[in-house]
Amino acid sequence: MPGTRAMLDPTEDLSLYQLRQATMADFAFAEALTHDNMVGYYRRHNLVWRGDLFLSSWRESENFVLQADGVPIGVMRVTEEDDSLHIRDVQIAQGYRGRGAGTFLLNTAHRWARARGLAECQLRVFVDNPAARLYVRLGYRPAGSRLAQLGAIRHMVRRV
Repeated sequence: MPGTRAMLDPTEDLSLYQLRQATMADFAFAEALTHDNMVGYYRRHNLVWRGDLFLSSWRESENFVLQADGVPIGVMRVTEEDDSLHIRDVQIAQGYRGRGAGTFLLNTAHRWARARGLAECQLRVFVDNPAARLYVRLGYRPAGSRLAQLGAIRHMVRRV
């Protein structure tokens, strides 16, 4: 994977969740989870899912699978851009939401950004996605022009 660095610290506190680097064997799971989680937003905002673009993005990203008791329950995808860790995807399977999995992934990304000497994490979220509340709670704020914030997708940034 491009720019892959060791990011899993075996001395981290044991958690309900385990994070491992994804392989191409995980692609079908990641795409299906992402598509299933996002299809309603795509419909509401008149967007079309493009599997070819997801594959291209997968190949350009550092990809991780979140597990609970060895069962894949989520995906996080990141890229490093200038002084920022861009969180491409945080996807959690339906039955595991609201249990701290998203917070676990985001806090992990924040630690990685600090360890890499980056200044911030950034992400994009549909304005009607309930996950936006989690991002705000974790310190993310809207970025970009006020006009840009009026669209379907909000760009958010958090210093690390």
